[in-house]
Formats: sequence, C-alpha cells, structure tokens
Amino acid sequence: MRRSRRGGRSAAEFASSGEDSFVAVVVTKLTGALLFILLLTMVIMALLPKAVDLGSRDDTPREADSKEGRAPLRIATPPQLPDAVAGRPYLLALAATGGRGPLSWSVQGSMPAWLAVDEAAGRIGGTPPQETALPLALVLTVSDGTERASQPAQLLVLPYQAPASLASSFMGGMGIVRWRAWLEQGVGFLVLWLIHLLGMNLLANIERGSLEGDVMAQASEGAQLSIQKRFAGYRLLVRLATLSAMTALAFWLLLAPTVRP
Repeated sequence: MRRSRRGGRSAAEFASSGEDSFVAVVVTKLTGALLFILLLTMVIMALLPKAVDLGSRDDTPREADSKEGRAPLRIATPPQLPDAVAGRPYLLALAATGGRGPLSWSVQGSMPAWLAVDEAAGRIGGTPPQETALPLALVLTVSDGTERASQPAQLLVLPYQAPASLASSFMGGMGIVRWRAWLEQGVGFLVLWLIHLLGMNLLANIERGSLEGDVMAQASEGAQLSIQKRFAGYRLLVRLATLSAMTALAFWLLLAPTVRP
C-alpha cells in the first residue's frame, strides 16, 4: 500500500500484481467463448426443425412409406394357380403383401364364364364344366387406392376321374386299397376260387339230398343215373364259369392301362 497526493489530498492506493491482471483476462475470454458457443447452439437448434421439415417434403410417397415400415403392394399368390377339376367346385383365396387400406381385386385375360371374382374378399371360384387342353392365361390385379400391382397367372382344368378304389374296412390302418393293386396281389383270384368251391359244395349237397330222398330210394337206377348226369353237367358249367372269370381277370390285368395314383 502506498500514499499518493492528488488535489492536495492524500489517499491510500492498493497496488495490483501482474498475476491478478492475467487471471482477469483469462476469465473474461472464457466467458466470451462460452457465450458464443451458447448463442451458436441456440441458432442451430432453431434452424434444425426447419431442415428436417424441408427434407421430409422432398421425400417421395414410396420412401416415406418405407420410413414408416410399410412395404410396397405386391401379389403373394404364385403365378401357377392350383389346378381345377372339371365338374368339381373350385375356390381360391388371393393374397397380397404391403400396401395400406382395403384391397380391391380384379382378374383379366381369358376369363371363362364359370369363373367368378369376389373383388372385396379377394376370392375366385366356380365349377368348370369341362377340362382345358391349355392353361387359362389370367392377369391378377390388386389395388389399395394409392398403389396398384399386377401379375400374370395360369389356371389348368383337369378332367374328372372317378376314384377306382375299394374301401378296406377290415384293414383300417391301410385306408383305401386300389382295385388294380388288390387284384394284382392275387386276392381276386382267391375270391374266385372260393366262390368256385362254394358252388361245387352246394351242388354236391343238393345232389346228395336228391339221391337220398324217400322217393328216389325207390326209383330205378336209370332215374338215379339221370340225376347224377344232370348234376355232373352243373359242375361242368361251374368249372367253365370259374375258368372264364379267372382268364378274363388275367387278361384285364395284363392289357388294362395302369391307373394313376
């Protein structure tokens, strides 16, 4: 501390060191820098929403939908539609992925008269009257009001074939047994042979009953011989019928076309 005389008065003055002046300069500069950074941050935060809004306006609807998680509208039904059968009802539900809102379907191309389209439910169906030599060329189209997707498709109508099968009730685990396989395994021949044995046994019983009756016991030997000849003819007819049936079955198995499963 030192005394100074100014204007005829004396006053006490405190002398400042060089270190205090340096600290004051540093604090002043740091304060200015922090204020500048704060002001710059406020300006950036004020301008950032406007930049986001401008960027979103430039996006196309498809890009905006992808940002929101919505995929573009596409048809999921395969181009080769399930085959229809002539004379049997046919119904197919069409499928699509992506898009938004309710879907509306339409079918163009070589549309037959029997095939109907439910545009709101997305179903096609009907009863084909006859088979088609070539697949029907169709074009499936779906729209959700904003997007539209199309895809070519083919539909083939097969001929109706009556099932050549035998329901095996005594073999429930095996289900349906095909007639041809059933006969090729020898069961058909066995059935014919059993029928032959039953017929021969029945004729023998009838013949025995006729010869052992009270009336025939008193008949002449010529009458009994006539009865025996007549039943011998019956047995011959049964043998011929059995042989003919087995021969016809064997030829059918050899010459008939194979039944498709």
